[in-house]
Amino acid sequence: MKPLRSRPGMGLVMVILLSLFLLPTFVYLSWNAGVALRHSMRERQQSEAAALASQAMVDYMRQFSQDYFAGHYDAASLDRNRSLYEAGFTEVDYEAYPAAHALYIEARGKYGKDPDAPLAGRKLSAAVQFISDLTDYGTLINGAFTISADNVTYYGKWWITGNLSITGDNVRFAGGPLIVGGNLSVSGSNVRVDGDLYYGGSLSGSPAVDGTAYNFYPSDMIYPEMREEYYEANYAYRIAGSDRTLQFNAHPSSSTFSIIGTTITVPVVESGMIVLGDNVNLTVYGTVRGRVTVATTNTSGSKGKITVGQSSADSDLFYYDPLTGGTTTSAALGSSMALIASNGITLQGKTSGTAQDLTVCAVIFNRSSANISASGGSSKRLYIYGTRNKPITTSGFGGGTTMTYDTGLNTNPPPGLPERPVLVTWHMR
Repeated sequence: MKPLRSRPGMGLVMVILLSLFLLPTFVYLSWNAGVALRHSMRERQQSEAAALASQAMVDYMRQFSQDYFAGHYDAASLDRNRSLYEAGFTEVDYEAYPAAHALYIEARGKYGKDPDAPLAGRKLSAAVQFISDLTDYGTLINGAFTISADNVTYYGKWWITGNLSITGDNVRFAGGPLIVGGNLSVSGSNVRVDGDLYYGGSLSGSPAVDGTAYNFYPSDMIYPEMREEYYEANYAYRIAGSDRTLQFNAHPSSSTFSIIGTTITVPVVESGMIVLGDNVNLTVYGTVRGRVTVATTNTSGSKGKITVGQSSADSDLFYYDPLTGGTTTSAALGSSMALIASNGITLQGKTSGTAQDLTVCAVIFNRSSANISASGGSSKRLYIYGTRNKPITTSGFGGGTTMTYDTGLNTNPPPGLPERPVLVTWHMR
């Protein structure tokens, strides 16, 4: 028998046999590699298209975060031309809902050189809600504060940028988190937080926390900065020269305010109007129908104050109730009021003759360094429905003070408040 290597034709046979085995394997591996490459390329193209769509949303959020007052709903600031990037194009459509303080954005990312025939495309749908901290927090204080009163319940979110000291007993924070930028010191008994607690410094004492206690201050907590020039440029009615008293009058078919001592009656734009007190002191009371902000400026020492109520008359500040034709303390039915004072806010109950309780429904924001002051009858009560940014120093009001956070303010906020953008939905497809 001859050795295998010496048999003629056996080498060719082996080559053919190996080829029959290796060729399909090579074809199979090549096909799989091609499929994987196509999938990889497709995935990269889709990723690039998604990035192009996301860039539009990032650009919007950057814009909104730079200006809390303007450019949220108008076409001049929202319109975007088709943007060309190295990898492709971005197109944007939007629908603005100023009454709801919301914005819907649809951004399309197109990968490729031809926007009309892209290699890949992704669409991002997002909804942005604009919320003002002045309506979102029942109490927001820039600085330090001490709570010395007993048997106090604070409704709504509570935010203080500095240290908070609680020396009173039976103090409760209800309806949201307690956020403290500095140290939290609790020496009073039975102090309770119905929710989460955030504190940036140290904690002394043992408050009862129903939620979770976090030893940090959220980085996105930026105290609202009021822009006086915004109100000077965007008012619907301006009062200058003399101090004035405004009485708001709500009727089933109309809404006005009268300037007491004059024959002037001003229609209220129910969808939203800013009344500017330009270097004057204003007193306001009555029943508000619509969304109104009363703001003051101050260029001399004694001007820029806002007073709610009068010592000589029962002069509460209510909202109009369209369901009953009477009054309500809730902004949920479409009316709201903000008082933005440059030089102090006073809440004045009736003290002459027969003293009366005082009810104030409003966002109360005092830009001066002083506390909010309140004066009333020795046996009467002060009722506040809304929010405030300063401690309240009371004189009289021996019956006590009730402060209730108005949950309707977020859905029906007064105009001209600084609003931060909140991304509600984000859907990529």
